[in-house]
Amino acid sequence: MKILIVSDSHRNDELLMELVKEYPKMDLYLHAGDSESIPEYIYPFDSCLGNCDSYPFDEKRFIRTEFGNILMKHFPYLTDKEKENIKVFIHGHTHRYKAEIIDNILIINPGSISLSRDNSNGSFAILTMDEHQIKVDVIDIFSKVILTSLQIM
Repeated sequence: MKILIVSDSHRNDELLMELVKEYPKMDLYLHAGDSESIPEYIYPFDSCLGNCDSYPFDEKRFIRTEFGNILMKHFPYLTDKEKENIKVFIHGHTHRYKAEIIDNILIINPGSISLSRDNSNGSFAILTMDEHQIKVDVIDIFSKVILTSLQIM
C-alpha cells in the first residue's frame, strides 16, 4: 500500500494537483489539514480539519489497513487512548517535516508543501506499508530529494 501525504497547503490546490499527476498510482492521498479549501478542490485527498480550515472536515481520521491502523489529525498531540491500536500517526500544523518512532508508533509530519518553516522548499511524504515493513520518505517538493527516511520492520 502506498500513500501520499501532505499538510498545510494553505490554498495551494494547484500544487496538490501537480503531486497527484506526478504520483498517480497511490492507494490513498491524505491531507493533514489546513488546506483552506473545499473537499471538491482537493480531491482525491482525504483531509482532516486544520485550525485554518472552515469547511466540513472531520477533526481526525482513523484509517484501517491490513498492515496497521493510521490516525491522522492536524495537531501533533496524541492521547493515551488514541495511541491504542495504531501503527502510524500523521499530523501537520508545525510546517516542519519529521519522521520518528515513539512507543512503536511511526509519527509523520510531512511538513508544508507551500509555507515551509524548516530547511526545505516545502515537503510531502510517501508512506509504504506491506507485510514486511512500514516505511516513510519525506521528500522536497521541488528537487524530489529525500529529506528523511524511516522504517519499522
